Amino acid sequence: MGGQIGHGQREPMTPIIWTKAATTDIERHYSFLEPIDPGIAKKAVQAILKAGESLTENPRRGAVVLQAKGLRKLRVPFGKFGFVIHYIFIETEVLILRIYHGRENRQT
Repeated sequence: MGGQIGHGQREPMTPIIWTKAATTDIERHYSFLEPIDPGIAKKAVQAILKAGESLTENPRRGAVVLQAKGLRKLRVPFGKFGFVIHYIFIETEVLILRIYHGRENRQT
């Protein structure tokens, strides 16, 4: 078949790379929510991780951020405002740059 995707074959999964800034953001969101409700804090982190890892199957799914070349954003539904994952898709990898709360001021 020479590399064609056909019956029963799947495209290779795209690797996800979480930057230090992104993991620090996850820790920050957890630390904010944990004193209020540890269960909600854990669920928020799980929702963020699940959404980020879901980009392995469709890395172009996030909306393009017009103000920054190559930047995409993926909304993570959670509570009233949710979270936003900023990432870039470079050839064969997804690089997750930052994770913001839906109401948080953020760089482009």
